[in-house]
Amino acid sequence: MADIFHQAPAFMCVLNGPEHRFELVNERYLQLVGNRDLVGQPVRQALPEIEGQGFFELLDGVYRSGEPYFGSDMPVMLQRHPGAPLEQRFVDLVYMPLRDADGRITGLLAHGVDQTERKLNEQRLFESREHFAKLVGQAATGVVETDAQGRFTLVNRKYCDMLGYTEQELIGMSVMEVTAPAARAASAAAVEGLAARGRGFVIDKHYLHKDGSLVPATSSVNALHGPAGDYQGMVAIVLDTRERQRTAQALRASEERYRTLFESMDQGFAVIELLFDAQDVPVDYRFLEMNAMFARHTGLTGATGKTVRELVPELDRFWFDTYGKVALTGEAVRFENEAAAMGRWFDVYATRIGGADSRKVALLFTDITARKRNEEQLRRLAADLSDADRRKTEFLATLAHELRNPLAPIRSGLGVIRLSGDNATAVRKVREMMERQVGHMVHLIDDLLDVARISGGKLELKRERADLKRVLASAVETSAPLIEAARHRLRVALPETDLTVDADVTRIAQVVANLLNNAAKYTPAGGRIELAACAQDGMAVITVTDNGVGIPADSLTTVFDMFRQVDRHMERAQGGLGIGLSLVRRLVEMHGGTVRAQSAGAGQGSRFEVRLPLAGDAAASGSYGMEKQDTASRRPRGLRILVVDDNVDAALTLSMILEADGHRTRVVHDGIAALEAARAFLPQVAFLDIGMPGLNGYETARAMRSTPGLETATLVALTGWGAESDRLRSSDAGFDHHLTKPAQLSAVQDLLAGVAPAET
Repeated sequence: MADIFHQAPAFMCVLNGPEHRFELVNERYLQLVGNRDLVGQPVRQALPEIEGQGFFELLDGVYRSGEPYFGSDMPVMLQRHPGAPLEQRFVDLVYMPLRDADGRITGLLAHGVDQTERKLNEQRLFESREHFAKLVGQAATGVVETDAQGRFTLVNRKYCDMLGYTEQELIGMSVMEVTAPAARAASAAAVEGLAARGRGFVIDKHYLHKDGSLVPATSSVNALHGPAGDYQGMVAIVLDTRERQRTAQALRASEERYRTLFESMDQGFAVIELLFDAQDVPVDYRFLEMNAMFARHTGLTGATGKTVRELVPELDRFWFDTYGKVALTGEAVRFENEAAAMGRWFDVYATRIGGADSRKVALLFTDITARKRNEEQLRRLAADLSDADRRKTEFLATLAHELRNPLAPIRSGLGVIRLSGDNATAVRKVREMMERQVGHMVHLIDDLLDVARISGGKLELKRERADLKRVLASAVETSAPLIEAARHRLRVALPETDLTVDADVTRIAQVVANLLNNAAKYTPAGGRIELAACAQDGMAVITVTDNGVGIPADSLTTVFDMFRQVDRHMERAQGGLGIGLSLVRRLVEMHGGTVRAQSAGAGQGSRFEVRLPLAGDAAASGSYGMEKQDTASRRPRGLRILVVDDNVDAALTLSMILEADGHRTRVVHDGIAALEAARAFLPQVAFLDIGMPGLNGYETARAMRSTPGLETATLVALTGWGAESDRLRSSDAGFDHHLTKPAQLSAVQDLLAGVAPAET
């Protein structure tokens, strides 16, 4: 392989690393750049004279992108000998990435052909043709005359030289004698037409050289007429086309060589011709030729000969201006741009073909739409993740703030109780304050748990048919303390007829209470809040309107997002985690409804509209919202109650509350102790924590159920876990009830009210 590399007819080198250090060079490469010590040197150091000619940038681009580069007839100025002036060479070259076993780019292979001699030959050919044109103008082509029978009467030196005869030999010979047999019939027919109608003609045919070889030529023939207009012969200018055919053959071979190259490329290739208006402004371009990959990269078929405006009428102005500049200036350009009308992105290299008068541009391009979409998707994902992370951080900070807020007055209240002695009024005020603050903390935690249950698909609705008006009344009752504390005026507008819905009344009351609380928090003191409901198109429509701080237009679509807060300053002043409205939307959607926010802008108030499906004409169950029997009037006295919790303070406080309510209690702090106490105490009710050392709550409950004398005891799970799956697990373990910490005193009292009193 090394011999092949070094003896290859093309120049070749291997460049290593991002600095493009020469690793291998062959003899042809050294001939191109001059015999230099290249191996081990970075290309910029080894070939300093090509700085600014674009080659270093091309190498960097291929190394970064992994996309090969193909260039043809590229001019390069080289100092081929020390101290010598720069010399221009022309090269066809290819830069290809080299990869290791893992596919990483480790270097580049540069190879190509020095086309300088061919370019010089083409230039000489061009100059020769210019000279030939002058000679033709001076009758330097073959010129002959014949008589009416087609015999030569005059031949010039050029014609004689072309066929190898002397002038004396040709005079008197027939034109047909020097015409190739295959061309005689067509020639005779053309001459007959000339004699009959006098119309000149041009014919391409082969002549017979004196040595028997064929001479291709083009003849322009006209009739000679006498004074009377009679046909007397013909005159012809004969152009020897052998050189032209050789050039055409060489051109075809060259075109075939490059055609093979272009057709084998992964990139699209096309030659276009720019079309300008009278002011030299590019207005369109025509596709002249393209390779097989053109259609795959552009999606355009049958483009040859058509203009781009025919194929893509709405193509962006950028493409005309860019290609027009290349055509006018001859400056090549490499760029990436979107063709919006085509729905694609392209990486394009464009260069002019021909001289200053040429308006043809060659395009080498790749469809990079997929890459651009991936990049955009990654940018969006990064932005979304950044936004989510920011909101999560804000939420955690707010959560800490919101949990500290009620703890501060609770701690202060404990100090007041400690210092107040027997001052019943002070103790009562502190107790009321503590109840409010604990209720606030419970509300925060409940909202968090509800969001977690919904997100995990664990929240189940307990639907029933109910009159929505009673649900709204419950929500108003829940929100009244916050509304009254801010001195807001609440107006409630409800229809006289029932609004029957099939819903989880607790959750819908929670939705409306959250909206009312939101209105109360975001409305300056003394504001107006309105709660209204009506039936519309088979839906129950609930609206909560306020004249508060309003919502900016750009926040209307995100106000229901998790942890989203419209006004951070107001939110911190009023409290909140940024989850209330998200919970509202999720609960409403679980009921098959919708919710939307409306606002004229900051300072213009807000309106929230909830739409829920009506249940039809059936009457509401009426069970919801009925006055409850006074708890105190049905509160049992003297129950034996076992309290089991490894949290000593929690167990002690619950025991104190129960004893204050007239019950006898026994307190233990683990499952094993609970079983021993239960056998001796025989409780009628047992409150069991779930997460305890030794035996957990589930295991303790099962053991108690199998203990004689405890089969009918009421077992209550008292735990921080409140998902539906937790409740089912409690039921399976033998629990009769499941309360979530911290349990409301009223909930405990209601539960105990259903237990038979202790025997006396």
